[in-house]
Amino acid sequence: VGTIAWYLIGWALAYGGPLDDDGYLENGFIGTKQFAAGGFMTNDENGNQVPYEEVGQSLMLGWFFQWAFCTAAATIVSGGVAERVQSPTYACYSFVMAGFIYPVVVAWTWGYGWLAKVADVGYMDFAGSGIVHLTGGISALAGAIVLGPRKGRFEFPDQFQAHSLPLVVLGTLSLWFGWYGFNCGSTLAMSDAATGAMAAQVAMNTTLAAATGGLTVFILRYAQTKLYDVGGLCNGILAGLVSITAPCGNVECGSAVAIAAIGGIIYVASSTMQKKLRIDDPVDASSVHGACGIWGVLAAALFDWGKGFDHYHGWSGFSCMTDDEGNCQTGLGGSALGAQIALILAVIVWAGSLSGITFFALMKTGQLRVDKETEDKGMDVAHHSPSKAYSMDESNTVGTGY
Repeated sequence: VGTIAWYLIGWALAYGGPLDDDGYLENGFIGTKQFAAGGFMTNDENGNQVPYEEVGQSLMLGWFFQWAFCTAAATIVSGGVAERVQSPTYACYSFVMAGFIYPVVVAWTWGYGWLAKVADVGYMDFAGSGIVHLTGGISALAGAIVLGPRKGRFEFPDQFQAHSLPLVVLGTLSLWFGWYGFNCGSTLAMSDAATGAMAAQVAMNTTLAAATGGLTVFILRYAQTKLYDVGGLCNGILAGLVSITAPCGNVECGSAVAIAAIGGIIYVASSTMQKKLRIDDPVDASSVHGACGIWGVLAAALFDWGKGFDHYHGWSGFSCMTDDEGNCQTGLGGSALGAQIALILAVIVWAGSLSGITFFALMKTGQLRVDKETEDKGMDVAHHSPSKAYSMDESNTVGTGY
């Protein structure tokens, strides 16, 4: 559903332009062309249809790469509302998320909208800590709050443990591997030595952050419980990855380790606080993607590898931001941090409020949450085929080792 929404509406709102003479989105807010891939093909000098104006610049390539980010933002939310939301109704939300909420955030940022020049510096989010992960994380939090906790979640917490840690680990490794496509791929090209070196820097930062985040949470959980928490290790890996996603292209490797370690601590603090507030986020989606997404955006300014807080690199990669005469600009640290805060606030207000309103409107139809009988029996038994995929009644234990 998210894919169809991205095709029909999402890409156009995010990247449809038009851009002004300075390369920024004309209205600063939203794209207005290329709905349903209109204009993706162009004519060459002989009148033949070709998929690019310039060799190597196919819009289909951009559509496919950015589609992965869009559907990631939509699927993050599913973790926060799992085990009590009706699938068809959630599909309606996914259409809104992939077709409108997320694309507008992209238009403001990667689409060269108003955040691209805010504070005369512009935001810095290399691969989406704020644009993708915070958008998904704050939306997951809104959904979890509107839906309310699963039946018995805080009365009988032991009944809500993960049913298969091997699947959790497999999913985590799949995400870690896929993150290289997101982060390294966000160089968008490797046409020369500089872009190749940047992709390598991003790869190393990403790898170090994943390992550091996992170990940080694993150690913290062991200190709390004196038990080896594999699920915590896995979410710690993801916390480190989310934290490094924005700054992966403008920080040193040692900074990546520090950013991920702090990200792991932030994840644990956020998850603990949500449980105390009785907010039921089954996979800690809002803590991993939301809280660590905020931290990643801030870290991109705080740990930028420019000389102290005087020089700022941001999107310039290995070079400092320069003035019209080619000299390094100075005194940009405060402006850069302000731009990052603007990004965070914009995403929270836009995605959080619209997702909350959408979930609330769907709830008022009476079709958002499953009924109590379905919740007791389980979603697989009530709604899915085959119905015994995860049937764990005592009457169905043949061959399970009981």
